[in-house]
Amino acid sequence: MRMVCINCPKGCVLEAVRGADGKVSVTGHTCPRGEKYAIDEMTDPRRMVTGLVRATGLKRPLSVKTRQAVPKGKIQEVLSALARTVVCPPVAIGDTVIADVAGTGVDVVATCNL
Repeated sequence: MRMVCINCPKGCVLEAVRGADGKVSVTGHTCPRGEKYAIDEMTDPRRMVTGLVRATGLKRPLSVKTRQAVPKGKIQEVLSALARTVVCPPVAIGDTVIADVAGTGVDVVATCNL
């Protein structure tokens, strides 16, 4: 699999191949972070999720994000949970809005004060 590393501004073009033994070998990286990025992308791809949730009594929604990256396959479940969520102000930056979203072990937190 060919990919561009996003861990630093260099943007190394990486080539990752899974061997018969299941191990991933990486070429094209100029630092250990690039190798780790490629291995993670091949074995357990994860993404940060950002979004908005409704707030009672307000027209303005609350912006939120996952505290850590969630498995790529769980993104739709996370977005569905955000769509169902309504918060009651006041909410402060960093407050947990949804704990253990979609069974990922990752919390969704507020990114602004409301």
